Amino acid sequence: MENLEYILNHMAGVFHTGIFCQQAEKLISYEENPEYNPLYCNEALRRSLMDSADKQKEPMMLRDQFHMFFLCVKKEDAYFLMGPLCTQVMSRTERHRFYHYYDIDVKWEKGLHYHTLMEILQMTGLLAKIITGEEYSDQQLVDANYQAVAVVEEREEQIWFDIKSEDEDIYRHTYQEERRITDAVKSGNMEEAVRRSKEMDVNVGRLGESELEHWRNLAIVAATLCARAAIEGGVLPSVAYRISGFYINKCTACKDITQILIYRNHAVEELARRVRDQKEKKHSSSYTERCKDYVFTHYREKIYLDDIAETLGISSSYLSRLFKKEMGISLQDFVNDVRVEKAANLLRYSEETLPGIAEYVNFPSQSYFGKIFKQKMNMTPKQYREQYKPMEFYEGGEE
Repeated sequence: MENLEYILNHMAGVFHTGIFCQQAEKLISYEENPEYNPLYCNEALRRSLMDSADKQKEPMMLRDQFHMFFLCVKKEDAYFLMGPLCTQVMSRTERHRFYHYYDIDVKWEKGLHYHTLMEILQMTGLLAKIITGEEYSDQQLVDANYQAVAVVEEREEQIWFDIKSEDEDIYRHTYQEERRITDAVKSGNMEEAVRRSKEMDVNVGRLGESELEHWRNLAIVAATLCARAAIEGGVLPSVAYRISGFYINKCTACKDITQILIYRNHAVEELARRVRDQKEKKHSSSYTERCKDYVFTHYREKIYLDDIAETLGISSSYLSRLFKKEMGISLQDFVNDVRVEKAANLLRYSEETLPGIAEYVNFPSQSYFGKIFKQKMNMTPKQYREQYKPMEFYEGGEE
């Protein structure tokens, strides 16, 4: 590739790390002053990376006991190495232990730039694309290097929140950054929404006592905010909440930070995609819009297709076909979506009983209400109330 040296030199500067090429006995460095770098100073580390890279077609990711990542991309008989990439804020003592382990003289010790796991996955994919031309998704990289990116048990975790007070501003994300993400979702721009989410990871404030708890909470917040943005972008609330609820449940049960961030990205992407699809749909006819208005007005009553068709002055069969064509769902499914949306709001913000809510939104029975609600929200009404009811409304127990 032309200008490969130029690209790798600049990548090393932008990412604040070393990039090397090992070919036969020759080692080429693409950063200045590599004497601090274990990849430059420690042949055993390079050999371990290269041997591992020989065993898989995907880029190799290695994490050592100091939570440092080292990467390797193989092309023919050349091995391109990147690292160290630091995943936690290190104290001076921890940094000294790291350099001492790799037999690096104290005079070469220097501070290391912090990177999130998602950033490291992006770097790995970018290096592979530049060197081999192959593209790998975050999920493919995680699957191929699970032992490296899997989170160790919490008792062994290094808590990276123990930082000096003067450094805390580094981890504060701004309201403007958050708005850029929700605006991208609201406009249906999937790539921009996911990219903004990844960018904000670096500057986010503390959201938990441990690293795992922090990233889990961050993912939940992102899914919740983006669900609201999707609704503002035209997605039905029942659909947006169902998507966000699904990924929130996934993140809650997950103990792997990288997988949590992938779930988060999937949630953001899916919500933005739903907005995009909604905007790309052909504008609905006045008949469909008037039909929807009728449902919003009469959802607490029995709704019959014939009655709506008569009100609109068209045949019921024509209205049924037209509504399905323009909305992508049947009229009955739309009625159920509206009723579930109204019920979800009551579950969140009222003390009404489940039978009372079912009757209020005109489901024929509590059991049928529960069945339809679970189909659309991926959980029962009771589970939804327990999970989403604001604490100021919660009085414990279920009626």
